[in-house]
Amino acid sequence: MKAAVLLALVAPVLAIDNGIGLTPPMGWRSWNCYHSGVTQALMEKVMDKMAEKSRTVNGKVMSIADLGYVHVGLDDNWQACGKGVNGSFHDADGNPIINTATFPSMKNMTDHGHSLGLSVGWYMNNCICKETQFTDPTYIAKHMQQSAKAVADFGFDGVKLDGCGEFRNLTWWGDLLNATGRPIMIENCHWGQTVPGQTSGDAPCTGTTMPSNCPYNFFRTCGDINNHWDSMFANLQTTTPYQDINTPLARPGAWAYPDMLEVGNLANHNEDRAHFGAWCIVSAPLILGYDVTNEDTTDRVWDIISNTEAIAVNQAWAGHPGRLVHSVGGSSPTTQLWSKPVSTSSVAAFVINNDPSNGYNVTISMTDLGFASTQQVTVRDIWEHKDLGTITGTFATDEMVGHDSRFYTFTASN
Repeated sequence: MKAAVLLALVAPVLAIDNGIGLTPPMGWRSWNCYHSGVTQALMEKVMDKMAEKSRTVNGKVMSIADLGYVHVGLDDNWQACGKGVNGSFHDADGNPIINTATFPSMKNMTDHGHSLGLSVGWYMNNCICKETQFTDPTYIAKHMQQSAKAVADFGFDGVKLDGCGEFRNLTWWGDLLNATGRPIMIENCHWGQTVPGQTSGDAPCTGTTMPSNCPYNFFRTCGDINNHWDSMFANLQTTTPYQDINTPLARPGAWAYPDMLEVGNLANHNEDRAHFGAWCIVSAPLILGYDVTNEDTTDRVWDIISNTEAIAVNQAWAGHPGRLVHSVGGSSPTTQLWSKPVSTSSVAAFVINNDPSNGYNVTISMTDLGFASTQQVTVRDIWEHKDLGTITGTFATDEMVGHDSRFYTFTASN
């Protein structure tokens, strides 16, 4: 815990100078829900649902946005494929060409989101009808400049930069987006190929400053997630390279991101809850991907996505983003213990059962969480919102059934 706390106290320096991304972003993005079938009308319906105060949290009627999920992102297939120069979706001046049959007015869409108190994200370097045909440096520069300008001119507050087209230079993107004068959240979606600590490539940066000096606010650690447990669990493992105990590369300004949440799309409530807890314990951006206009699905996951104690763990910064402490079972783990400091005296611990069929009890050693073996520690159950008393030395979970989890905070007693 000492190394983590020291890191939290390091004086800040400028990263990409947008002043955002200092906590893990929270919101919703269209791809996992609508894929290529997204439209402006659907996006605006989602925005309305995100802002609708319709359910209770801790005795107060709240919206999804009230919980912190304020970033609403449009993903691929807004573009008019083939309508631009050389069969692209950019015109001769470098401007992106919108498919106005499905998106009549991008500015009206972002204005709608802003009127609801939401921020709105876009998507560039698209995968559908990807652009790889350009060789003229002058045109490439115009394409980049006008694309960045369009992000700001249409009123977007963020942009996901995918890895499919030729426009992968994230340092250049960061410079151009900063130059617009509009704070724009930048998502690096290079599938783990462009990450902090690289000295060459599309975005060289050390990633060790506070906030991070990388030219993006969060970075994909892996390929795309899907709505199956094995995909979720595999993506979770890809966060571990950025969790060095002394110098983690996931930190304020640039968060490790194992892709969008599939909460609401997995097989059952236990899987949805374990998935959410896993993203919380590693400070991953909490970007929903289920159909929020489906009231039945929202009812089913509401206790998960509205768990303010779990969200607080995700949003806390006490010097470390969270890490894998123990993994049992070799290359096909049965159980894992993850932890994250949440204050100078408290540590969150998350236990996950990767076995679909068998139940397990897991014993957590307080020394593994950074406490002295003789330290009295109070235990709080995050899933049950219940205090479990004071312990010393070790704590044993109750039995977790297949694909279940347990989530706790441990706090040193005075």
